[in-house]
Amino acid sequence: MPDLDSFGPDDPVLVSPRYLAGPRLEQRPLAAAMVWSSLTKAGWATYTPDNQREPFLCASPCQLVRAARMPNATDGGWKTAVYEDALAAPWRTASWSAETPAELIADFHRALAEAHSLGALHSLTSPAAAVYLPLLNAGWSHMVDERGNQTFTSPDRLATVTGQRRPSHVSDVWSMNVAPDTTGRCRWSARFSKQVPNSLVAAFTTSLADTTSVYRAAGQLPKELGSYLVTEPAPPCAPGRSDAASPAPVRPPAGPGQSAARRL
Repeated sequence: MPDLDSFGPDDPVLVSPRYLAGPRLEQRPLAAAMVWSSLTKAGWATYTPDNQREPFLCASPCQLVRAARMPNATDGGWKTAVYEDALAAPWRTASWSAETPAELIADFHRALAEAHSLGALHSLTSPAAAVYLPLLNAGWSHMVDERGNQTFTSPDRLATVTGQRRPSHVSDVWSMNVAPDTTGRCRWSARFSKQVPNSLVAAFTTSLADTTSVYRAAGQLPKELGSYLVTEPAPPCAPGRSDAASPAPVRPPAGPGQSAARRL
């Protein structure tokens, strides 16, 4: 396979492992369209503030499940929350830093859309093994500390998944960290709170461990990690070479003190 230096910055490539590929959101207006594609196909509404070009919120028809882009957060990432009361604090959350590969977040939301459509959003029947078996099957190592917390480490030792045995009501059950000792676009983290069903976390870890290459422009890839990346020229029909148009946001009803979001 050719190394990263053999490509120009705009050359299309297929790269693995996908967890080191960076976010692939070179065209910001298309970011939410890709990450939330399964939600919008399921009839969820997106909302865009007057001063922005890209939707910042995607909500289920019942308004009790919301996915948000967090441009003003410290890491500028993504967050999805489930509410028992639309006006109360979220019952459970999943969050990702800005550099998380979009394909992984999209796969989580695909499972979320399916669970919501089947009325299984609150099902906690899947065992913890559903989360980590994809990692073990992909050759990740496994360690258990004296408190029973589990850590799974990728073969290149650049990614870890940690499961807390006895999380508090405010701590995360599952957390992921990729390339924490680097400063490039491949460094990212993910967090899943206590009540997130294992089946949804498993959708994310399955995508995390997937060895299928993802599409990137060569210039998006971290050269400092080039020795860990497997790259090849992307054929014209490679998935991801063309982006779908961003779906038009839906105008929410304006209430007291509210301004209606504009429709693109």
